[in-house]
Amino acid sequence: MRRAADKQGIKFVDEYNPALLGFIVLLLIFSIIDGFMTLYLLDHGAHEINPIMSFSLGLGPWFFFASKFLLTCIGVMCLLVVSNSCVFDNRIQVRDVFPAMLFLYLMVMAWNSFLYLAV
Repeated sequence: MRRAADKQGIKFVDEYNPALLGFIVLLLIFSIIDGFMTLYLLDHGAHEINPIMSFSLGLGPWFFFASKFLLTCIGVMCLLVVSNSCVFDNRIQVRDVFPAMLFLYLMVMAWNSFLYLAV
């Protein structure tokens, strides 16, 4: 960016860093794995604490998977469109959120794996 004013506000992009594709694909794969792990744990006595996912589970496993995948896709697309923007007084770029999301999904899957072994 050439001017300080160019660094302000939301920047919508139509050209993306190719590395973001890898993060997005991994996030979607992790979301699907998390869905399978959740269904397994629910069949073995666990309870869903997310109220949105709990509601969708009440409508059936296929609706649960569809809503989980759709919500993940919408969130990822929103972040992708503003991936060149900065947040928190220009300290963090939105594109840096993708690795953090992968880390959080890994932590969720590690917890699910712990629960899986405990069942």
